[in-house]
Amino acid sequence: MRLWQYPLFLAPKGPAARNSGFSGCCRGCCLTLAESRSPRQQFLTFLLVCLKIYHYFFFMVENNLNQDAFGRDSKQPGQHSGAIYRQITAIFSELGRREQDVAREILRQYPISALCTVATLAERANVSTATVLRLVQRLNLNGYGAFQETVKADVSNLLETPLERLSAQSVAAEPDDTLLSELLNNTAHQLQKCGDPVMDADFRNAIALLAQPKHNIYCAGGHRSRHIAALLTEYLGLLRPNVQFVDGPPESWARHLLEMNAQTVLIVTDIRRYQPSLQRFGVLAAEQGAHVIAISDLWADKRSFGAELLFRMPSASPSPIDSHCGQLLLAEALVGGLAKEIGPSLHDRLEKGEALSCKQSSMCDPQSKDNSEK
Repeated sequence: MRLWQYPLFLAPKGPAARNSGFSGCCRGCCLTLAESRSPRQQFLTFLLVCLKIYHYFFFMVENNLNQDAFGRDSKQPGQHSGAIYRQITAIFSELGRREQDVAREILRQYPISALCTVATLAERANVSTATVLRLVQRLNLNGYGAFQETVKADVSNLLETPLERLSAQSVAAEPDDTLLSELLNNTAHQLQKCGDPVMDADFRNAIALLAQPKHNIYCAGGHRSRHIAALLTEYLGLLRPNVQFVDGPPESWARHLLEMNAQTVLIVTDIRRYQPSLQRFGVLAAEQGAHVIAISDLWADKRSFGAELLFRMPSASPSPIDSHCGQLLLAEALVGGLAKEIGPSLHDRLEKGEALSCKQSSMCDPQSKDNSEK
């Protein structure tokens, strides 16, 4: 076998070679090699063809590794379809604080909240673009472009699946159902769907802030949620000292800002349509160093309240008025979580509070006082 015939012998055969165009290229090089009269020119052309063969086989091996048993590309963007949400929630506790901020922003209204540029996502999460890319890498995706393609695949899968249609039909009200039955069914269905590991992590962080004895706690509510803030103030005040309700006209709230610092926790509750003065109050409190916890609805934005932690609770209702069940449930959960965190030492405080309450009632009620004297 002559030197110019070696490339033809080494050249790959079959459809893959024909589709790649390599076989024709190899034969063209062989003709050049055969026509070359100078031994030096023949040797250089031979090395060039061998190099092309090496690159071709390297390409084929890599391509085979990227295909599944059915010959389909195993690295298509849709391989994680419907799983990005689960991936983020599964690793949420392992992420750093800044990466968790990005994860919260992505899951805020997933997948819609993830359909933006890396710069926009970084701005919304108040982090650098490098932090966003680190999170994408943690998801085993090759760059932000692959992340976007995967999210788009999730959009097509999550628009409306048969399972979701079946679930919607199961919770739909029957013609004979009353408004009360419809409200109970819809509320239960919404509350069951809103819990996830991200909310659990935020809840633990909120309890840790409330349980710090050195922290001063303030509660404030919007026009439609002030009653929840007042109730939360009363219940938290039973469990621990230094709990205040931000009341009165918004113009007078500045005096509370004077006392706020890194040892302050501000809980704000609001619902659409949000009270602008409450949002500004939360932002100013955060600028003073306070830890802001916001309890709101599904459309709330953390930045609008200056919130470190934001709990988005469902508020849809068959009535013309948005439901406050989710907000109230979260407030009660904070009270219960704080009581559990304080532990046995809470018993003495509650016992003392009951005794003082009985004494106050007997002092304020003349009839009780007369009966006690008799």
